[in-house]
Amino acid sequence: MFFEVRIFSADGELKRVVSPKKLSKNFWKESTNGLPDFKDTYLNQEGWESKNSLEKVQMEDPDV
Repeated sequence: MFFEVRIFSADGELKRVVSPKKLSKNFWKESTNGLPDFKDTYLNQEGWESKNSLEKVQMEDPDV
């Protein structure tokens, strides 16, 4: 959600007003090209262990 933006000069006079629609349009136009590509991060799973490879450990209760 974008709000109206008012741009003022150094003298404090209103130079222009940017509408929320224009801000949204500019944001999505620029953001879709600059999004990071996460494809490679999901393919690199060498350090991950499967659930079956975990070792079961017998826990002792110190109060018993």
